[in-house]
Amino acid sequence: MHLDVLHAHLTVLHQLLDQLAESARPPHPAAGRHLAAAHTRLWQATAAVHDAFHLLPASADATECHPERLPEGPPVLTICQRHLAAGHIVRRKTTPTDLNRTHTTACVR
Repeated sequence: MHLDVLHAHLTVLHQLLDQLAESARPPHPAAGRHLAAAHTRLWQATAAVHDAFHLLPASADATECHPERLPEGPPVLTICQRHLAAGHIVRRKTTPTDLNRTHTTACVR
């Protein structure tokens, strides 16, 4: 349950960063690169939490995503449904190379 809640928070943060990137263009190119790195890292964290969820003993029978199977009781939107929906958006806006790239940033101040 805790990983589901964490996944929900990471997904919302990822969407918020998406909205920020669409509505505000940073005046400095480096700021845009930092935001792109944060966007990628948030998705990588979201995917890692989703993967960890499926390795827990409580979800041993759910080793693959089955969004059509709702759990008994809350949450109504399962982690798999949320992850698949977010993944669809990520694939439209990001290349696999971007998602696998390790971003390196250095503080210049």
